Formats: sequence, structure tokens, C-alpha cells
Amino acid sequence: MFGGMGPMGGFGGLGGMPQRFEECYHCYSVAYADKTHLEGGDKILLPPSAFDILARLQVDYPMLFCLQNTEKGTKTHCGVLEFTAEEGCVFIPFWMMQNLLIEEGALLTVTNVSLPKATFVKLQPQHVDFLEITNPRAVLEHALRNFSCVTKGDVIQLPYNNKNYHFELKEVKPADAACIIETDCNVDFDAPVGYKEPTKEEYMARSRAGSEAGSMGGASSSAASSFANMPKQSAYAPAEARSSACPSPTPSSMSGASGVLGGDGDDGAQQQQQPQQQGVRLVD
Repeated sequence: MFGGMGPMGGFGGLGGMPQRFEECYHCYSVAYADKTHLEGGDKILLPPSAFDILARLQVDYPMLFCLQNTEKGTKTHCGVLEFTAEEGCVFIPFWMMQNLLIEEGALLTVTNVSLPKATFVKLQPQHVDFLEITNPRAVLEHALRNFSCVTKGDVIQLPYNNKNYHFELKEVKPADAACIIETDCNVDFDAPVGYKEPTKEEYMARSRAGSEAGSMGGASSSAASSFANMPKQSAYAPAEARSSACPSPTPSSMSGASGVLGGDGDDGAQQQQQPQQQGVRLVD
């Protein structure tokens, strides 16, 4: 699905040069490529032929893509990590597949896009467990470093402390999809799903508990202060010690879809990787 190519793949002048990348691939979760760590972000794996086409196009960097499930009418946006997938296949995080309502092996349309910089995002935690995090802003800012863009309506997955937290993107400005790379973005939170406002009695009980804890803290502050001026010391401790009936890539093809990131001996693979990107900085 590429437009305007001249004979023998020539460009035929600027007017005949393809300005848009659009292709259909069989979609699989990143677990099939032995890259489950990509579940904590929005990066996908495309085949080497996609890089060959994109390299000849006047596309914006970083490369951003729209993923569409035309059968269900769903779509989302993402970045690309590597061009190491088997030809005819694309590997995406499983949480993206859930948003797209797509199954393993189904066809997915991938199109390159340009997105504006995000200025405002509102998220809704999907469970009250999020309230247990002591510094949610720092956790969110760190987790979003693995994301290239956000799409309104998506439910994204952010790992923290050996647990996955899910957030629905309730609002995204200035557009329903925006890039969050190297941008300052205002973030707001809706009340978590299932959250109930505490009753007056519960509020009073928490207030009393807080007062008691404060008084105990005051009693121990003098003891703590006695250690404040002790010399700093360092110690070095010794070192201690997802089934699907849909088709999947052949085992032999998986060897080309893994183990490339950061390789020192394969110059071609290094050329096909996106440069490391900076994350989003959350502002008040």
C-alpha cells in the first residue's frame, strides 16, 4: 500500500515520491518475540522491509505510527523499537492488543503519523491500589519514559514494584493523540475506579490516628537527631544470591526477532534501531 513509486522502485521526482507508509501485518504479542519487557511501554517491532521504505520517506522523527484494527474499528498510536520482526509480522504489547480488540495472528494496519506534543493528560487509575503509592507523580513520570505517545480512551499499563497498574486516558490535549517525547505535560488524575469518599466517622478516625502518630514521631525525633552528626559510612555487600489457536511465527524466525537491542557486532541491526529518546516531564 505505498503510493507513487516510479519504475523499478525509482522515485520519479518529488511528486512521485511516497510520502506515507501504510501496510498490513499479522499481529502478535511481544511475548512471541521473547521481549516481554516491552509490556511496560508502547514500542513495537516491525520487519526490516518497513525500515527500507521508511528510510526513503520524508517522515518525521521520532517515528510514530497509528495501529488500526479495521475489523473492529479500533486504533491506537505507538513508537517503534526495532525493525527485527519476521517479514509480514508486527509484534506489539499485549495491553495494546486488548485496546485494539485484536487476536494473535489477526491483520493489523500500520501507518506512519505525525503527532503534536502533549500539553495535558488526565488519567484514571483502574484500581484503588494506586492510592497506596506514596509518590505517584514520580512513579508515573519514570514509567512514561518508555512511552512515545498517548491516545485518548486507551488503557495503558505501567509496571511498578513488581505490580502492573492500569490507567485509562480520559483526556489528551491538544489532540486525541499526542507525542510525549521531550515535552512538559500537565497531568491530572480522576478518582480511581471503585473509590468511595470516606464517611465523616472514617475521616475523624484517620485524623485521630494521624495525631497520635505525630506525637510518637516527636518523641523519637530527639533520638534520631543524635545520629545526625555521625560520620557517613559505606558498605559493599557480596553478590548473592502467556494458549492461542491462531497462527504464530515459526521458531526459526524468532531468532531474528530477539537479542538485537544493544548488540555490538551487528552494524545493520544498530542502524535499524531508533535512537534513545527522552521521556516526558510532568509539571504542575
